[in-house]
Amino acid sequence: MYEELMAFLQTEECFIEAEGRPSALNGFINKYNKDYGLHLSINDNGIICLGNDANKWGLELRLYVRNCPPASVKSLGFTHNIHYRDNFSYRLNNNQVISFLFSRDYKIGFNRV
Repeated sequence: MYEELMAFLQTEECFIEAEGRPSALNGFINKYNKDYGLHLSINDNGIICLGNDANKWGLELRLYVRNCPPASVKSLGFTHNIHYRDNFSYRLNNNQVISFLFSRDYKIGFNRV
């Protein structure tokens, strides 16, 4: 199933973001930097830091794309996006899929074709 996602993304600019409370983000950023040899910080584009009192307990990873994915890819959980990142029409909230993309050299922020 991920092969079809990868084929779709070969022609699609995308954006990946991480959202969470500071405690969740700090743990994610430390692991992300260690795993991928990067220097991501909590202030970088693609990091959404919520307040400590936010009604969200874990980290949420999101993938945004401009065009509607084919049905087989859309079935991963893509939804039409009208509220966030208005220049991207579809988004996927799926930590497992996005972690897979990190292992294939996708990064937080813009990923160009």
